[in-house]
Amino acid sequence: MTLKPHAAKHPLLRRLLGMACLATLLIVQPVSAALHVGDQSGLIQAMLHAAGEDKDLPDALVWHPFTAGTTLLEALSAGAIDVGVVGNAPPIFAQAGGFDVRIIGVASGAQNNNALLLPEGSTVQQVADLKGKRVAVAKGTSGHYLLLAALRQAGLTSRDVNIAYVSPVDAQNAFASGRLEAWSVWYPFVGQATSRGARILVDGGPWPETGQNFTVASLKALADPERAAQAGDLLARLARAQAWATAHPDAWAEVFAQTTRLPVALVRDMLAHQNLNYVPIDPAVIALQQRLADTFATEHVIPRPLDVGQIFDPRFNAVLPSPN
Repeated sequence: MTLKPHAAKHPLLRRLLGMACLATLLIVQPVSAALHVGDQSGLIQAMLHAAGEDKDLPDALVWHPFTAGTTLLEALSAGAIDVGVVGNAPPIFAQAGGFDVRIIGVASGAQNNNALLLPEGSTVQQVADLKGKRVAVAKGTSGHYLLLAALRQAGLTSRDVNIAYVSPVDAQNAFASGRLEAWSVWYPFVGQATSRGARILVDGGPWPETGQNFTVASLKALADPERAAQAGDLLARLARAQAWATAHPDAWAEVFAQTTRLPVALVRDMLAHQNLNYVPIDPAVIALQQRLADTFATEHVIPRPLDVGQIFDPRFNAVLPSPN
C-alpha cells in the first residue's frame, strides 16, 4: 500500500516511520561488537590501565576471568572469548587436542621465572643427584618442561626420578612439610619458597623456550575481519603496555601486587628475574616452542608429535612497536 503524503503528518505514523528509518540504519551500519578477552588474575586489564593503554579504545572490551591457561584456551576454542594471554605450555596441549586457536603474539624473556627447588638442608648439589628422589611438578606446565630439560642435560630421564604430578598449591604444602625432595615450579611460588629457606638448584636461564608467553585468538575471531582488526589493536596495546611495565618495574610491581594481593617485595623479586617484551613471530620463536612440543611428545605427555608452526599466525607482526 502506498502511503499518502498527508498521512505522514499523523504523530503515530511519523513515529513508526522514524523507527523504520532507525532500523534501516542499524542494519546498514551495525554497531561494532565488543571483543571478549580472557584474563588470568586480572593482570592484563591492570597492565593496560597502568600503562594508559586502555584509553581511546576503538571498541569495547569485555573481560572474562580465568585461573589457568588451560581453561582459557578451552573457552577460546569454544568461542566463548576471542583473545587471551597464556604461558608457553598450554598452546601445545590445545593443539594436541585439536582446539581452534592460533598464537598471534609472543612476549619473550621470562625463562628465569621457572626454577627447580630444593628444601632447606638438602644435600643435593647437582641435577644428577636427584636420581631416585621424589620431585613434584604440575603436569604439562613450563615447570614440567624445565624438569625434563634439566634431567636430560644431566643424562637422566623422567624414569630416573619419582615424579609426583600435583598442583602448585598442593606441592607447596608438601614441600614445606618435607615430603618432597625437589619441586619444579615458577614465580611467585619460587619466591615464596626461597623466602622460607628453599634453594634454587637450577632455573630456566639455559632454556629460553621456557620464557615465552603467548597472545592467542580463536579461529572464529580471526576469520572475521572486524574482530581480527580488534585483536590486532589489542595486541599493539599489550605490546606497548608490556614495554612500559618492563621499563618501570617498581610502578608495575605496585599494581601487580594490588591486583594479585601478593606481597610487593615478592613481586619485585619476580620482576627482577624477567625481561619481558613482545617480539615478532619468526622461525626462531617457533623453533623454541617446537622444543617444548618435541620433549612432551618424547615423554608421551602428549599423544603425538606436533608441528607447532601450524598454530602461529604472524599477520600482526607489523603492529608491534619498533625495538629501541
